[in-house]
Amino acid sequence: MSQHKILIICIDAGGHDYLAASEIPNIQKLAEEGFYQHARSVIPSVTNVNNVSLATGTFPETHGITTNYHVDRETGKGEFIEDSRFLLAPTLFERAKLSGFAEKTALLVTKKKLLRMLEAGTDIAIAAEDPPTEYVETVGPVEDIYSSEINWWLLRALREVLREHDPQLAYCSTTDWNQHKYAPTEEHSLEHIAELDRLIGEIVDDNPEREIYITADHAMLPKNRALDPGRWLTEHGVPSSAIPIIKDRYVAHHGNLGGAAYVFLQRMADLPEAIETLGAAPGVEEVYTSDEAASQFRLHPDRIGDIFILADRDTVFGELTETETVVDIRSHGSRHESEVPVIGYNSPWGASDFAYNLDVGRLFLNSLGERFD
Repeated sequence: MSQHKILIICIDAGGHDYLAASEIPNIQKLAEEGFYQHARSVIPSVTNVNNVSLATGTFPETHGITTNYHVDRETGKGEFIEDSRFLLAPTLFERAKLSGFAEKTALLVTKKKLLRMLEAGTDIAIAAEDPPTEYVETVGPVEDIYSSEINWWLLRALREVLREHDPQLAYCSTTDWNQHKYAPTEEHSLEHIAELDRLIGEIVDDNPEREIYITADHAMLPKNRALDPGRWLTEHGVPSSAIPIIKDRYVAHHGNLGGAAYVFLQRMADLPEAIETLGAAPGVEEVYTSDEAASQFRLHPDRIGDIFILADRDTVFGELTETETVVDIRSHGSRHESEVPVIGYNSPWGASDFAYNLDVGRLFLNSLGERFD
């Protein structure tokens, strides 16, 4: 059995601007002794898509998770993706067990939905939103999901798990409520990142030989325009609906307004007109047919809309009561939130090996002798 041990930390919305604005001596030390790479997240740049990509080491074309909210193109039925029913690829934890790499694995996340999606193959699985009683007793009381404190609780729990169980493979993912609410230089944001850095420093001090990666699922930017693409098309004679890919139950984060959407047409014969009409819509930056989107962004072709659209830097898409409106929110989902850091410490790889955040998982699988390109 290998004595090699790996820890992967995904700081939700932990983009370069948040790290650059904050006092992060511990993360900086990891980067100086290892590497800091400007990499890309998977598009659409949302939580489900990127955490699953990280935790399987594959693109959505393989693992099947292309959104937070799935709509069946045949039936029109929609549902939140909150468990593993849609997952088509094994997790890193399963692979680690099957290969003989790990006797013990751990998954720690803030949101319950990620726990249900990714827990296959884990020995320890904790969601800070609804943690096991024993961790409430040792780590502290349950914190509000809409708080900075819940992420701090999660990293304290991670430290406890590493101390008590010493898993060969551990994956930890925070939540991005703070970044949705506060810009990088605001006091709450600085406090949030500084405390994450302090806790990461304690974890590294406890585990100086462990291979550690810190990355993000996406970045975060301010938005001032919201557009309902379905209404826009319908008003221009193309009956349709559109679902923002960010759509989930955590509406206090983002109000279900994000920078990418799938469009569903009532009549596929309208596709050419719909493409042209969307191309002229305010805030729409990129428009793709389903085949084009699946090919360019490595999305599962059966798990996306008839059309895939990406917003410009200032715009979000949503299901609105009017076609277009002014907003003042921070959100993600587009290409503009797809640049993320990858920080590696004690890694056998170099910065240039990481083009995407998911390369953390992909290269781990490669080290097991399983090629995922």
